[in-house]
Amino acid sequence: SADSEEIVSVLLNVGLNARKLFGHTFDFTAKVSANPYLRFGWSYAAPKMPTVNAGVYVRWTDMKMLDLGSTRLSFSMFNTKQELYLSNLKWKLWDFKAGLRNDVYVINDVRASEFTGDYDFTHLKADYLSVFADVRADTFDKGYFPTRGFTAGASYAWSFVGSEGLSNFHILTVDAKGVVPIGKIFAFIPSFNVRFLMGNNIPVAYFNAVGGSLPGRYVDQQIPFVGINNVAATRNILTLFRTDFRFKIAKNHYITGIANYFRDSDTFKGYVNGPGYVGAAVEYSYNTIFGPLTFNVHWSDLTNKVGVYVSAGYNF
Repeated sequence: SADSEEIVSVLLNVGLNARKLFGHTFDFTAKVSANPYLRFGWSYAAPKMPTVNAGVYVRWTDMKMLDLGSTRLSFSMFNTKQELYLSNLKWKLWDFKAGLRNDVYVINDVRASEFTGDYDFTHLKADYLSVFADVRADTFDKGYFPTRGFTAGASYAWSFVGSEGLSNFHILTVDAKGVVPIGKIFAFIPSFNVRFLMGNNIPVAYFNAVGGSLPGRYVDQQIPFVGINNVAATRNILTLFRTDFRFKIAKNHYITGIANYFRDSDTFKGYVNGPGYVGAAVEYSYNTIFGPLTFNVHWSDLTNKVGVYVSAGYNF
């Protein structure tokens, strides 16, 4: 894929026994870009039993090269993650997974301002062990331009062991998105995201992040927000609301008006008085066999700038 943020990215994937319903499965994925990552996964599935999974993930992020006019936080970061968890725990539309996660972060060249919230900047090389649980349902009929259905999910993680001097903390995220078709041309697409960081002195590696068009582009916790290029840091208590008004103007051609709003604060008590920011965009998309071709013009009152975003190919 290619876009106006990372220019060119290539995704490589190799799977072994990926089509088998039961038994061992191996998967290797590598992203070659300005912010590369590697992921290796193993799973074992047996009839009428939860699937056992293990994975190793390595990622390099260089936020120093981004436009700091809206970011207010920059650093370079190496992250390696190891997970052991159970999946294929189903109830009606919902898929559950739960297990253990170990994160190692090495952060360099930190620059920040008061906007970045109540984070701990003293432990820049640290190890965190967490228990986590995720749940998700997805009924969309298409991946990129769904005409019906919804997706909704929640995740919780408790980091209970860390490097010396680190306090335990909790992370709760909830998101939902739905498509309401009105005739064959128009679709109303509301969505929301929340991410709450609860505890004292949350490590800066886990900071709340918004911006760009793709979730998790620069850090795993990044939530898209039109009007902000790249990524911006927000405070510990974050809520984000978005509405898309999509028109199918011809076969595979779409025009979408987008409005989004986020509000953040350091504590739940301060949420009502916390700052709020608005962003908007007008977007044209053409769906090709090689993935969507997209162009948008956007603005937000955080940056007070008009920006342009262009992408071609599948998102990853």
